[in-house]
Amino acid sequence: MTDAIRISSPADILGFIPHSLGFVPRESFVFLTMRGRTLGATLRVDAPAAAEPAGFAASMSEYLALDTQATAVLLAIYTARSTAPGQARPFHDHVEAVIEALDDAGTPLQDAWLVTPSHWQNLLCDSDAGCCPPESLESITDGQLNAELVFRGSSYQKTPGTSYAPFAGPADREEQIRHALPGVLGAELAPGRELWAEALTRDGWMDPVTAVELLACFQRPDLRDTLFCNVIDPELPDGEGSGNLLVGEGISPDWDRVDRAQETARDLIQTAPEGYRAPLLTLIGWLAYLKGQSSVAADHFKLALTDTPGYRLAELMDQLVGRGTIAPVAKNQDTAYKRHR
Repeated sequence: MTDAIRISSPADILGFIPHSLGFVPRESFVFLTMRGRTLGATLRVDAPAAAEPAGFAASMSEYLALDTQATAVLLAIYTARSTAPGQARPFHDHVEAVIEALDDAGTPLQDAWLVTPSHWQNLLCDSDAGCCPPESLESITDGQLNAELVFRGSSYQKTPGTSYAPFAGPADREEQIRHALPGVLGAELAPGRELWAEALTRDGWMDPVTAVELLACFQRPDLRDTLFCNVIDPELPDGEGSGNLLVGEGISPDWDRVDRAQETARDLIQTAPEGYRAPLLTLIGWLAYLKGQSSVAADHFKLALTDTPGYRLAELMDQLVGRGTIAPVAKNQDTAYKRHR
């Protein structure tokens, strides 16, 4: 099997989008840059409910310009809005403004599609002329590309948003963590780093004793920061002076290791009672931010703040993502996350 994935139809592109985002978008504009015949970056934004068309289009053009290798752009609009025959397409004025802005930027809109809860169709051709009839959503999910991605182990949520099941573990789990905390707080950073490094090599189940020890490690702020950084740089002895690393500047991650860290954190969340999940939720969100998955990142930061109100690291990361900041590592084709390599 080759690493490349062949995309040969609009249905393939629409099948790729939820795998790229991690969920099926709703009321969203999803832009994909083209680098010649290759897909580049993916940008999802909320559908412009009240945004003025020209301003919205200018903002989108600025974001897309961050992909300096882009030669053209694709657009998929996900919406439940419907229009009667002969009426303008949904978000008509915004689409026209986007077309103009991208033409001016030298990265023209190459194609666009409308995806509704019942069908999808081309957005740019004249529907009254009968050249772009509605297509079934099954043509996306039953397509060869979606099947290949699933075969490679990819999956996605059927709806936006993130949730984790309530804690259903031992009634004394919180007491176990509190009992482990003194040893963690009084120790050097090295034992926690070694425990985390070992956890990232595991495949599947983690024994309860290790889970409790790691949960305790993530409650210590300086050790937590070190464990975050060790996902990217396993040799880093502590988190001092790691600001550039945390914002994604000047790094070239081992993305397989990043994926393992997110899966390990998800496993740990299932073993953590409420009130002890914020560090892990923030870790998953931070790694999603590095991947360029801002929606997934924001969901996790908000969950962290729900779990532990005022959790400072989640607040700072939520503000960073909320400003529309894209991690520098995600802007560079050579270092950006490539989920299916």
